[in-house]
Amino acid sequence: MALENRLEKIRRIVDNLIEENCPMSSRDFIIHLYGVSEYCALLAVRRGLDPEIAAVSGMLHDIYQVTAGIIEKHAVKGAVIAGEILRDTNAFSDEEIEIITTAISWHSKKRKFHEPYDEVLKDADVLSHSLYNTKFPLVEKDIARFEMLKKELGCN
Repeated sequence: MALENRLEKIRRIVDNLIEENCPMSSRDFIIHLYGVSEYCALLAVRRGLDPEIAAVSGMLHDIYQVTAGIIEKHAVKGAVIAGEILRDTNAFSDEEIEIITTAISWHSKKRKFHEPYDEVLKDADVLSHSLYNTKFPLVEKDIARFEMLKKELGCN
């Protein structure tokens, strides 16, 4: 659609929302959202998907936690907020918005399998949780997915 770099536009929006809503815990959100976004791009390239669309889903996947400070139902509620942000930019097609918001809405369902972009976001989220500090124990729901990712990435 637009020639402007859409990912950077979304990053500026997310940065502003983090600054406005959670200045005391902004480090964690910045590290996590940017990390997931980059892992999404990497996995999308590996899997033959659009890395920009995947990276945008990573930047926005926890937007409800950023804006509301609530983790409960953050995936589904975040998809709604992400859709509003994406529409407001006038830079994404309806199809792209649907792909991104669907991935966000499913990203907490790590034990279920969905569409390719949904899986990229879930896997990127698991990589971020697993690699942020390798001395931290893995969350039970992430273990099987992390083991599959290690095989896919040749990290056995």
